[in-house]
Amino acid sequence: MFTHPHTPGNSNGGAGRKNLNTQLDYWDLHENIVILKGGRLVYGVYFEPPSHLHFTEDDLVRRQSTLKSVFDLAVPDGETFRTYTSLRGALEEEILDTRRAAEGCPDGVLRALTLARAELLEHKILSGEVAHWRFFATATVTLPGRFTIDEPPSPQELQHAIQTAQGWQTTTVAQLTAAGFAARPMGQQDVFSEMFSWFNPGWPVAPAFVPQAQRRVHSLRRGRPDHLTLTRQLGCTRIDNLHAAGPILGDRYVEVLSLGRLPEYTETGYLKHLTDGLHGTVYVVVEATRENDYDVSTELEKKKGDLWTRVRAPGVIPTGKAANLLTEVEAAQRLEGVESRFEAGVSVVLIAGSPHELERLKRVARGNVTRLRGGTPISYGFQSVAQYFALAPFSGYQSAFLFQPYTANLIDLFPPVAPWKGFEEGAITFQSRDGSLVKFDLFTSRTRTAHFAIFAPSGSGKTVLALSLYSAHLTKYPDSVLVVSDAKQDFAYFFRALSDHAIINFGYESDTRWNILDLPAGMEEPDGTKLSALISFTRLFVERPADARAADYEDVAISEAMLATYKQFRHEERRPQISDVQRMLSTIGTYTDTGKTMELPVLDAARSVAIRLRKALGSSPIAPFVDCQSNTTITARRLYLTTCGIPEDDELMRRVAHHIVKSVMWSTAKTYPRHVKKFIFIDEFEHQIQTEQEVKDMLQMLRVFRSFGVSLGIATQDPAASASFGALKDSFSHLFVGGYSKGAALGTADRPGVVEILGLPQVMATTLPELNTVQGRYSEFALLVGENAERPSGERSGDIIRLEESTLALWLFNSHAHEVARKDRYVEAAGGDVLQGVRTLVSELSGGDS
Repeated sequence: MFTHPHTPGNSNGGAGRKNLNTQLDYWDLHENIVILKGGRLVYGVYFEPPSHLHFTEDDLVRRQSTLKSVFDLAVPDGETFRTYTSLRGALEEEILDTRRAAEGCPDGVLRALTLARAELLEHKILSGEVAHWRFFATATVTLPGRFTIDEPPSPQELQHAIQTAQGWQTTTVAQLTAAGFAARPMGQQDVFSEMFSWFNPGWPVAPAFVPQAQRRVHSLRRGRPDHLTLTRQLGCTRIDNLHAAGPILGDRYVEVLSLGRLPEYTETGYLKHLTDGLHGTVYVVVEATRENDYDVSTELEKKKGDLWTRVRAPGVIPTGKAANLLTEVEAAQRLEGVESRFEAGVSVVLIAGSPHELERLKRVARGNVTRLRGGTPISYGFQSVAQYFALAPFSGYQSAFLFQPYTANLIDLFPPVAPWKGFEEGAITFQSRDGSLVKFDLFTSRTRTAHFAIFAPSGSGKTVLALSLYSAHLTKYPDSVLVVSDAKQDFAYFFRALSDHAIINFGYESDTRWNILDLPAGMEEPDGTKLSALISFTRLFVERPADARAADYEDVAISEAMLATYKQFRHEERRPQISDVQRMLSTIGTYTDTGKTMELPVLDAARSVAIRLRKALGSSPIAPFVDCQSNTTITARRLYLTTCGIPEDDELMRRVAHHIVKSVMWSTAKTYPRHVKKFIFIDEFEHQIQTEQEVKDMLQMLRVFRSFGVSLGIATQDPAASASFGALKDSFSHLFVGGYSKGAALGTADRPGVVEILGLPQVMATTLPELNTVQGRYSEFALLVGENAERPSGERSGDIIRLEESTLALWLFNSHAHEVARKDRYVEAAGGDVLQGVRTLVSELSGGDS
């Protein structure tokens, strides 16, 4: 299989031009293992550190013990383990799906909003403001009696070597997983892609690797057969080392900086600070070669003996330097059997599109190294290309500047946490605080439900967040349904702009009537969920007795009366209403399923409920809304239900309206096919769950909604306003939490804080008060997602996201009275065309550029 390779001539030629075949020790890539010319093998592992949202400084320190096992068990003596933390600029292709969804959306407003959001993101990509983090590790495997390029292996020897390397790869993946990382072996194309990206940084993606068995001689190259070797496939970019600005790889400028010595002080998470303020394409490479413990012990003992005679021998006056060295040696000896020593190096690789950009990156990187007390960083200048080759992924070379840390110090140089990557596909793309892109979709397959909750104080951007989510999801799923319940008309302008919409106002001045007993078409009697909701509705007027047995009797009576009423009206032209149920409670005497006579306590309960229910009927001011026939048929797919016509202090009417709204939501969920995505949103959610029964009803609703393809979203300013939310929080896979003050986040002895109520990581107590909202620009939220592959501790994934919208979207979403009045004038001038009116307003505000 592996034979002595042909050696093509120097394809680049000329002074200062580098030939990869002579500069690198790659032999070939077999399966997913790189084989070096000297016979060593190198495997790779992708790993994803857990989200930094979960870790305080103390938590990071406690991770040392788990990280130590990775180096103790996965790196044998003499082998080199490298981690690559890469920050790579995002590509314009990453928003192509968003553009395609927008262009295929039939609603002009949604299309305009999504295209504007895509243009905003595209600008950030082109300016290098956003990027991706990626983490992978490589490790060498040295076999006894190994083969070389001059003595190729037999097929059996090669297969044995590959299987040995893959065994170590499996061990490393297991150790990383046990340490809390999401790890997987790198496949053949993964390995080639990382190598290709290193040597061809200007290429957006790597081509497909051509393995040895598929290679053919396609042409003659400089009079010799072109065998398309591994290095030939990697060498697609000219490398020039003669430019005054330093080495150039194609159209990219390269600089390598290294730590000249072990920093005076390290701590877990040290590595993160090396990348602060860096944008574009950056690699942080940490290499560690494990030394033999016996050899280290022998060396230390010899040093100690030499130093002892110079420091502590009788009659000797020691120098300060010798005394310090002896103290260091004795401290190192105390680590024997506890920690191992490594030859290690840390380098920062900077890749820029221009000399000016490279100089800026160098200044930032030097400042980071200096602040971390890593000494003066080593800058290689023209020799950067040699160091660049030495640090190449899967190579067998070592850095030029190494120091000798022990395991604890080495762990501090390992990336323990990282920004969250989001989902593979998304309806909307956010930017994280770290400058990476976070794709998000409520209906991702990685969560158990599509339900989400927004908790944020007033003025922090809750409404804009909800509207951004829905405008993006309605664009991706154009046949989806949206129902929003709101008490302040914050969503009114958005719905007015949409096609196929209906706005329904509940209030004393409204002519809208909705019968709470209505059922979806084809249903003759309520199912268990609807029946439970009707009992809760009745309890708005019939207070639940304190005695549990009396309450049960009443629940049975209400349930039987409801079922009997539906049966009575099965062949009637009109639907039953609440007054029919009240009359049934006054006369009912038998059970609907068996026909048996009711027990006396149940009969007494039925009569009692009938009497107490009368206060909602007749001349009661709420009777027209409670005891009525529906006069509105809803066919629109975008439905806005507002209760702004109800006075804020009219608690009973508000709760009546909320129950009617929930009935509309139930009907909507069951009317459309299950495969159709349905989005339902309830603002001021705390008013929905005031009693224990309403909590049970909401839990049932959340469970059933999941099977009907419904995403339920809620929002509230104060999660503590409902002490019952703790029982519901696990039903919401996605939590968006805004910038609460430190007092609100922590709470008091008498009142729990946001962190406790929502079950957030303790680090959120310091993170939430630091979230920023800049009016007209962006709002920050903590996004926490409960993925299917949850850790045993129940932690959520997530990150700090920055919500930014186009000026067009912000003006369309804004709901302050003076902004609405201003929009009204422009929309009226545009003949009622909301989009055109708002566009004109934005154009004038921006000086004619919309």
